[in-house]
Amino acid sequence: MEGSRKIDGDQFINLVKLSGHHTVRHKGKSGKITSSMLESGNIKRKNLGSSREEIGYEMRFLNEGYLEDIARLQEIMVQNLPDKEIFRLTAPEEFRELLAQKKTVISVLTEDGLIAYNMVCFPDENGDNFGVDINLPQSELKKVAHLKAVVVHPAYRGNELQKRLANIHLKVLQELGYCHVCSTVSPKNAISIQNHFASGFVVTGLKVKYGDLLRYIMYKNIFRTFAPEPEVVGIESTDTDGQKMLIDRGFAGFKIQVRNDGWQVMYGMPVSKLF
Repeated sequence: MEGSRKIDGDQFINLVKLSGHHTVRHKGKSGKITSSMLESGNIKRKNLGSSREEIGYEMRFLNEGYLEDIARLQEIMVQNLPDKEIFRLTAPEEFRELLAQKKTVISVLTEDGLIAYNMVCFPDENGDNFGVDINLPQSELKKVAHLKAVVVHPAYRGNELQKRLANIHLKVLQELGYCHVCSTVSPKNAISIQNHFASGFVVTGLKVKYGDLLRYIMYKNIFRTFAPEPEVVGIESTDTDGQKMLIDRGFAGFKIQVRNDGWQVMYGMPVSKLF
Protein backbone atom coordinates (compact mmCIF):
# COMPACT_ATOMS: atom_id res chain seq x y z
CA MET A 1 0.00 0.00 0.00
CA GLU A 2 1.59 3.21 -1.14
CA GLY A 3 1.95 5.88 1.54
CA SER A 4 2.80 6.12 5.23
CA ARG A 5 6.14 7.71 6.00
CA LYS A 6 7.36 9.11 9.30
CA ILE A 7 7.97 12.87 9.29
CA ASP A 8 9.87 14.50 12.11
CA GLY A 9 9.12 17.80 13.84
CA ASP A 10 11.28 20.00 11.63
CA GLN A 11 9.80 18.47 8.49
CA PHE A 12 6.33 19.05 9.88
CA ILE A 13 7.04 22.75 10.42
CA ASN A 14 8.32 22.98 6.84
CA LEU A 15 5.20 21.19 5.63
CA VAL A 16 2.98 23.73 7.32
CA LYS A 17 4.92 26.54 5.66
CA LEU A 18 4.69 24.88 2.27
CA SER A 19 1.01 24.01 2.45
CA GLY A 20 -0.09 27.32 3.89
CA HIS A 21 -2.45 25.71 6.36
CA HIS A 22 -2.32 23.31 9.27
CA THR A 23 -4.81 20.70 8.13
CA VAL A 24 -7.42 20.05 5.51
CA ARG A 25 -10.55 21.86 6.55
CA HIS A 26 -13.75 19.85 6.82
CA LYS A 27 -16.61 21.02 4.61
CA GLY A 28 -19.15 18.43 5.63
CA LYS A 29 -21.58 21.08 6.82
CA SER A 30 -21.79 22.58 3.35
CA GLY A 31 -23.41 19.66 1.60
CA LYS A 32 -20.99 16.75 1.63
CA ILE A 33 -22.51 13.41 2.53
CA THR A 34 -20.66 10.56 4.23
CA SER A 35 -21.85 7.10 5.19
CA SER A 36 -22.85 5.96 8.66
CA MET A 37 -20.04 5.93 11.17
CA LEU A 38 -17.64 2.97 11.16
CA GLU A 39 -15.72 3.92 14.29
CA SER A 40 -15.26 6.86 16.60
CA GLY A 41 -13.11 7.82 19.54
CA ASN A 42 -10.15 10.01 20.41
CA ILE A 43 -6.73 10.32 18.83
CA LYS A 44 -3.76 12.59 19.49
CA ARG A 45 -2.86 15.57 17.33
CA LYS A 46 0.64 17.00 17.26
CA ASN A 47 0.75 20.77 17.55
CA LEU A 48 3.70 22.91 16.53
CA GLY A 49 6.45 22.12 18.97
CA SER A 50 6.33 18.91 20.98
CA SER A 51 2.88 19.12 22.55
CA ARG A 52 0.10 16.70 21.66
CA GLU A 53 -3.59 17.05 22.42
CA GLU A 54 -6.45 14.59 22.35
CA ILE A 55 -9.14 15.18 19.76
CA GLY A 56 -12.26 13.34 18.65
CA TYR A 57 -12.44 11.48 15.34
CA GLU A 58 -14.85 9.52 13.17
CA MET A 59 -14.17 6.90 10.50
CA ARG A 60 -16.56 6.93 7.54
CA PHE A 61 -16.70 5.95 3.88
CA LEU A 62 -16.33 8.89 1.50
CA ASN A 63 -17.92 9.81 -1.83
CA GLU A 64 -17.11 12.15 -4.73
CA GLY A 65 -17.79 15.21 -2.58
CA TYR A 66 -14.39 14.78 -0.95
CA LEU A 67 -12.33 14.65 -4.14
CA GLU A 68 -10.60 17.99 -3.53
CA ASP A 69 -9.93 17.19 0.14
CA ILE A 70 -8.31 13.86 -0.71
CA ALA A 71 -6.16 15.36 -3.46
CA ARG A 72 -5.07 18.17 -1.13
CA LEU A 73 -4.15 15.79 1.68
CA GLN A 74 -2.09 13.70 -0.74
CA GLU A 75 -0.29 16.88 -1.86
CA ILE A 76 0.52 17.88 1.73
CA MET A 77 2.02 14.48 2.44
CA VAL A 78 4.05 14.34 -0.78
CA GLN A 79 5.49 17.85 -0.37
CA ASN A 80 7.65 16.70 2.51
CA LEU A 81 8.62 13.18 1.51
CA PRO A 82 12.39 12.77 1.81
CA ASP A 83 12.29 10.27 -1.06
CA LYS A 84 9.55 10.69 -3.67
CA GLU A 85 10.16 7.15 -4.93
CA ILE A 86 8.43 5.55 -1.96
CA PHE A 87 5.00 6.89 -2.92
CA ARG A 88 3.10 6.58 -6.18
CA LEU A 89 0.74 9.49 -6.72
CA THR A 90 -2.92 8.76 -7.36
CA ALA A 91 -4.18 10.81 -10.31
CA PRO A 92 -7.39 12.89 -10.02
CA GLU A 93 -9.24 10.60 -12.44
CA GLU A 94 -8.28 7.59 -10.30
CA PHE A 95 -9.61 9.33 -7.20
CA ARG A 96 -12.83 10.17 -9.02
CA GLU A 97 -13.33 6.61 -10.25
CA LEU A 98 -12.76 5.11 -6.82
CA LEU A 99 -14.97 7.60 -4.97
CA ALA A 100 -17.82 6.79 -7.36
CA GLN A 101 -17.78 3.21 -6.08
CA LYS A 102 -19.15 2.19 -2.72
CA LYS A 103 -16.90 1.23 0.19
CA THR A 104 -13.62 1.98 -1.58
CA VAL A 105 -12.38 4.91 0.53
CA ILE A 106 -12.42 5.01 4.32
CA SER A 107 -11.62 8.32 5.95
CA VAL A 108 -10.66 9.66 9.34
CA LEU A 109 -12.39 12.97 10.04
CA THR A 110 -11.76 15.36 12.93
CA GLU A 111 -12.70 18.96 13.62
CA ASP A 112 -9.81 19.77 11.25
CA GLY A 113 -11.52 17.89 8.43
CA LEU A 114 -10.06 14.98 6.48
CA ILE A 115 -6.82 13.88 8.14
CA ALA A 116 -6.36 10.32 6.81
CA TYR A 117 -7.75 7.93 4.23
CA ASN A 118 -7.33 4.38 2.99
CA MET A 119 -8.29 3.29 -0.54
CA VAL A 120 -9.00 -0.11 -2.06
CA CYS A 121 -9.72 -1.07 -5.63
CA PHE A 122 -10.97 -4.16 -7.43
CA PRO A 123 -8.80 -5.16 -10.41
CA ASP A 124 -10.02 -7.01 -13.47
CA GLU A 125 -8.98 -10.62 -13.84
CA ASN A 126 -7.11 -9.76 -17.03
CA GLY A 127 -5.92 -6.30 -16.02
CA ASP A 128 -3.19 -5.11 -13.66
CA ASN A 129 -3.98 -7.71 -11.03
CA PHE A 130 -1.26 -8.28 -8.44
CA GLY A 131 -2.53 -11.84 -8.10
CA VAL A 132 -0.83 -12.50 -11.43
CA ASP A 133 2.49 -11.22 -9.98
CA ILE A 134 2.39 -13.80 -7.20
CA ASN A 135 1.14 -16.68 -9.40
CA LEU A 136 -2.33 -16.85 -7.93
CA PRO A 137 -4.45 -19.43 -9.83
CA GLN A 138 -6.50 -17.92 -12.66
CA SER A 139 -9.73 -19.03 -11.01
CA GLU A 140 -8.88 -16.96 -7.90
CA LEU A 141 -8.08 -13.66 -9.63
CA LYS A 142 -11.70 -12.50 -9.44
CA LYS A 143 -11.43 -12.71 -5.64
CA VAL A 144 -8.50 -10.25 -5.46
CA ALA A 145 -8.73 -6.76 -4.00
CA HIS A 146 -5.91 -4.22 -3.85
CA LEU A 147 -5.09 -2.00 -0.90
CA LYS A 148 -4.19 0.96 -3.08
CA ALA A 149 -2.94 3.76 -0.85
CA VAL A 150 -3.01 5.22 2.62
CA VAL A 151 -2.28 8.82 3.57
CA VAL A 152 -2.10 10.23 7.10
CA HIS A 153 -1.56 13.90 7.90
CA PRO A 154 1.79 14.38 9.76
CA ALA A 155 0.04 16.02 12.71
CA TYR A 156 -1.82 12.77 13.37
CA ARG A 157 0.95 10.24 12.98
CA GLY A 158 1.63 7.95 15.93
CA ASN A 159 -2.01 6.85 16.24
CA GLU A 160 -1.56 3.63 14.20
CA LEU A 161 -4.11 4.94 11.72
CA GLN A 162 -2.64 3.06 8.76
CA LYS A 163 -3.04 -0.27 10.53
CA ARG A 164 -6.47 0.61 11.94
CA LEU A 165 -7.83 1.76 8.59
CA ALA A 166 -6.45 -1.32 6.83
CA ASN A 167 -7.97 -3.70 9.38
CA ILE A 168 -11.41 -2.14 9.03
CA HIS A 169 -11.19 -2.31 5.24
CA LEU A 170 -10.12 -5.97 5.44
CA LYS A 171 -13.32 -6.78 7.34
CA VAL A 172 -15.35 -4.93 4.70
CA LEU A 173 -13.61 -6.86 1.91
CA GLN A 174 -14.38 -10.14 3.65
CA GLU A 175 -18.05 -9.17 3.87
CA LEU A 176 -17.99 -8.35 0.15
CA GLY A 177 -16.74 -11.85 -0.65
CA TYR A 178 -13.07 -11.16 -1.39
CA CYS A 179 -10.44 -13.65 -0.25
CA HIS A 180 -7.09 -12.35 -1.49
CA VAL A 181 -5.76 -8.88 -0.72
CA CYS A 182 -2.61 -7.52 -2.35
CA SER A 183 -0.66 -4.32 -1.92
CA THR A 184 2.62 -2.78 -3.05
CA VAL A 185 5.17 -1.18 -0.74
CA SER A 186 8.58 0.34 -1.40
CA PRO A 187 11.42 -1.70 0.16
CA LYS A 188 12.65 1.65 1.53
CA ASN A 189 9.47 2.25 3.53
CA ALA A 190 10.07 0.30 6.74
CA ILE A 191 7.13 1.87 8.58
CA SER A 192 4.60 0.85 5.95
CA ILE A 193 6.12 -2.64 5.71
CA GLN A 194 5.82 -3.05 9.48
CA ASN A 195 2.20 -1.91 9.39
CA HIS A 196 1.44 -4.48 6.69
CA PHE A 197 3.08 -7.25 8.70
CA ALA A 198 1.05 -6.17 11.75
CA SER A 199 -2.13 -6.62 9.68
CA GLY A 200 -1.13 -10.13 8.63
CA PHE A 201 0.37 -9.44 5.21
CA VAL A 202 3.49 -11.22 3.96
CA VAL A 203 5.99 -10.45 1.20
CA THR A 204 5.33 -12.75 -1.74
CA GLY A 205 6.94 -10.80 -4.56
CA LEU A 206 9.61 -8.21 -5.31
CA LYS A 207 9.21 -6.64 -8.73
CA VAL A 208 9.46 -3.44 -10.73
CA LYS A 209 6.00 -1.86 -10.94
CA TYR A 210 4.52 1.45 -12.14
CA GLY A 211 7.16 1.80 -14.82
CA ASP A 212 10.44 1.76 -12.88
CA LEU A 213 9.65 1.52 -9.15
CA LEU A 214 10.85 -1.47 -7.14
CA ARG A 215 8.05 -2.77 -4.95
CA TYR A 216 7.28 -5.58 -2.54
CA ILE A 217 4.08 -7.41 -3.46
CA MET A 218 2.36 -7.87 -0.10
CA TYR A 219 -0.31 -10.56 0.23
CA LYS A 220 -2.94 -11.56 2.76
CA ASN A 221 -5.41 -14.42 2.65
CA ILE A 222 -8.38 -13.12 4.62
CA PHE A 223 -9.37 -16.63 5.68
CA ARG A 224 -5.93 -17.99 6.63
CA THR A 225 -3.30 -16.84 9.10
CA PHE A 226 0.32 -17.08 8.03
CA ALA A 227 2.64 -19.14 10.22
CA PRO A 228 6.29 -19.85 9.30
CA GLU A 229 8.20 -23.11 9.58
CA PRO A 230 10.97 -23.15 12.25
CA GLU A 231 13.65 -22.36 9.65
CA VAL A 232 13.76 -18.55 9.36
CA VAL A 233 16.18 -16.60 7.21
CA GLY A 234 17.10 -12.94 7.79
CA ILE A 235 18.24 -10.95 4.78
CA GLU A 236 19.17 -7.31 4.27
CA SER A 237 16.34 -5.20 2.90
CA THR A 238 18.71 -3.92 0.20
CA ASP A 239 19.57 -7.43 -1.05
CA THR A 240 17.10 -7.55 -3.91
CA ASP A 241 18.50 -10.65 -5.63
CA GLY A 242 18.73 -12.61 -2.39
CA GLN A 243 15.11 -11.85 -1.51
CA LYS A 244 13.94 -12.80 -4.99
CA MET A 245 15.72 -16.15 -4.66
CA LEU A 246 14.00 -16.85 -1.33
CA ILE A 247 10.60 -15.90 -2.76
CA ASP A 248 11.18 -18.17 -5.77
CA ARG A 249 11.88 -21.03 -3.33
CA GLY A 250 8.53 -20.45 -1.64
CA PHE A 251 9.62 -18.33 1.32
CA ALA A 252 7.52 -15.35 2.44
CA GLY A 253 8.69 -12.26 4.32
CA PHE A 254 6.78 -11.78 7.56
CA LYS A 255 8.78 -9.63 9.99
CA ILE A 256 11.33 -6.81 10.19
CA GLN A 257 14.33 -7.11 12.48
CA VAL A 258 16.01 -3.81 13.27
CA ARG A 259 19.79 -3.78 13.60
CA ASN A 260 22.36 -1.09 14.40
CA ASP A 261 23.38 -0.90 10.75
CA GLY A 262 19.89 -1.09 9.25
CA TRP A 263 17.18 -3.70 9.15
CA GLN A 264 16.53 -7.16 7.82
CA VAL A 265 13.42 -8.84 6.48
CA MET A 266 12.77 -12.23 8.05
CA TYR A 267 11.61 -14.93 5.62
CA GLY A 268 10.08 -18.29 6.39
CA MET A 269 8.38 -21.16 4.60
CA PRO A 270 4.63 -21.16 5.31
CA VAL A 271 3.38 -24.06 7.42
CA SER A 272 0.38 -24.35 5.11
CA LYS A 273 -0.29 -23.06 1.59
CA LEU A 274 -0.88 -19.33 1.31
CA PHE A 275 -3.55 -19.85 -1.35
